Amino acid sequence: MRNDSPNPLLYEGLAIRAVLLPLLNVNLLLPNAAVSEVTGYKTPEEELRSDKKKWFLGSQSWRQQVVPLIQFEIIAGTPAQPPGRHCRVAVLNTLNGRDELPYIGLVLNDIPHLVRVHEEIIQPVKKPRKLGECVARQVTLSGEEAWIPDLDALEKLVAAQVS
Repeated sequence: MRNDSPNPLLYEGLAIRAVLLPLLNVNLLLPNAAVSEVTGYKTPEEELRSDKKKWFLGSQSWRQQVVPLIQFEIIAGTPAQPPGRHCRVAVLNTLNGRDELPYIGLVLNDIPHLVRVHEEIIQPVKKPRKLGECVARQVTLSGEEAWIPDLDALEKLVAAQVS
């Protein structure tokens, strides 16, 4: 399939089923297949390590798996609030087939919602901010800013923290 579209983010005529994951001041935009499930937030089991990063909250049990729990806002260098009872966790599927890290838990500030992304509603941000290697793109989606994460970079970052 060729990309003759003037929008470099989409192929002409293609609509992608995606999910908007609400962070504190912005949404993450991911394909549906990247999210395994959304669960309620539970206080994570603390990791007692001297080199623990601020974005790494600990781990949470999910379907008999130990899932590392992170705050993406902190990874991107933007403000975050401590998670509360109203928060949710998006359990993301990892991409690289690591048995020791099949999932990553991402703290959300609200309930995510499904969207169909097509050429008419998505545009690159005109003046993107420097948000680090885990943000692949900054876009506007129906006028609202959203970040498209680099899931490979995120997985490597989390794997280095939990190993």
